[in-house]
Amino acid sequence: MFFNSALFWFLMGVLFILIAAGLNAFAKDRGWVMTWWKWVLSIIWYTIFTMTFYATGILIGENEGSAAWKILLLGLFISLILGVGLWRLLMIKPKESTPAEPEPVPAEA
Repeated sequence: MFFNSALFWFLMGVLFILIAAGLNAFAKDRGWVMTWWKWVLSIIWYTIFTMTFYATGILIGENEGSAAWKILLLGLFISLILGVGLWRLLMIKPKESTPAEPEPVPAEA
């Protein structure tokens, strides 16, 4: 079966890397500073988003169409709410540190 094969998981890994590289390029174009915690939150959001479709597919395969639609709508609603929050967090730029007092310039005689 294709979905249990190593080729499927290889293609899923390739897809994940392409999406991460795309996010990195998008963040650089927007001028976002991606710190480690922003990457972690982005990966968590992506996992929640994709699990919505995985769960929907499983329920459709089990002939539970009604539950599949409910899970899909609930998961997309949660992903939308979390996605908006993540977008706002990604737009935050760290404060630049400035010296407390500049060094005095010596006066010329």
